[in-house]
Amino acid sequence: MRLCRSCGASLEAGDGGGTCPRCGADDPVATAAAPGPRAPDAAPAAGPPKAVKVALAAAMAVVGVGFAVMFVARVDPPQDPAPRSRRATARPGASARSEAGSLGPAGAPLATYLDALCFADANGDDVPDPVVWQDGETRGQVVAVDGRSGQGIWASQPFEKPDALACPDRTTVLAGGEEDPTLRALDARTGKERWAAKLPAVPDEVVRGDGCVTVLMKDGATAGIKLDGGEVADCPGAPPPAATAGRFWERKRNPQVVQVGDVEVALTAKTDGQPTLAAEGRRGTTSLWKQSLPARAPVSGGRPDLFLAGSGGAAVVLGVDGADASELRILALDPASGAIRYERAAGHLGGKVAAVKASGPYVYVVSGAALRAVDPATGDAVWRATAPPKAP
Repeated sequence: MRLCRSCGASLEAGDGGGTCPRCGADDPVATAAAPGPRAPDAAPAAGPPKAVKVALAAAMAVVGVGFAVMFVARVDPPQDPAPRSRRATARPGASARSEAGSLGPAGAPLATYLDALCFADANGDDVPDPVVWQDGETRGQVVAVDGRSGQGIWASQPFEKPDALACPDRTTVLAGGEEDPTLRALDARTGKERWAAKLPAVPDEVVRGDGCVTVLMKDGATAGIKLDGGEVADCPGAPPPAATAGRFWERKRNPQVVQVGDVEVALTAKTDGQPTLAAEGRRGTTSLWKQSLPARAPVSGGRPDLFLAGSGGAAVVLGVDGADASELRILALDPASGAIRYERAAGHLGGKVAAVKASGPYVYVVSGAALRAVDPATGDAVWRATAPPKAP
């Protein structure tokens, strides 16, 4: 850069040796001074001692792990129950229990979260009456419900951690808790205890025999019990059940098979990719029809759950639909042709399905913390079970 010696004005390249156009100085050219020596860099600021650095790094790691754990806790889905557990889902929150009226007054909706469902004659009208657990926080009661109206008939004394439930005949209900090695027999008409049988381990599943039952316990052992008094004795008419007996494993059976008239209907779910449902009708060894269904099987424990019942001359299927498989669907198949008689959304049946059984005129569904009777001809809910009157 060229500068005037007198005033310091910038000069054009062609102005060398002439007159400064600004101040008129002769021979104004001067070369800009070379830059001086570079100042030494400032000394770096003193950092924290090494021990402090280590402590800070450790603290940051702990905080990071805490956030990771919190994130995992929020996004992981609830775990499925152990195979020998009868509970279909983790217990819902307080809002779900409040909505269902668990252990509430007579006329309040009956809450049941377990997949145990059997039938007895609780009022002498010869119509099968469903028997379920009315479930509370940590204790519950066995409840018999009028099969015609859905009104609760009676409730047993409370059980701690309700679990096993069976109806070996029309007059007897067997029940047991999750941690108590005792099987109790209740009168199907009153809910009163008849006898209590002490077992070597906690009872789990019951196989009916002639005047006796064989009990599969949670440790895999079995024991026979006489129904008239609860004595432990062999039950030749009831062979020991398989280790995979029970509702948890029953709904995993793929295919599921039901007899409707003289036709056997089999329901199958794909095990790779989307668990889409298909059905087949067979008469003896002859295949009558095959049908892909507009629904999928719900999935738990990494495997599909299949729900099929034969009632009212139809094969009734419950499945799911929607992007997140949260929308219940119900459909009915004609056993002779495979034609779909109806197929509709089933949001009126609540949330996740725990059990589906047919008995008498209805299909009974435990879902969304409630028991409902479904008309097999239409798929409509006939009633939702209500709690029985409290004992005086």
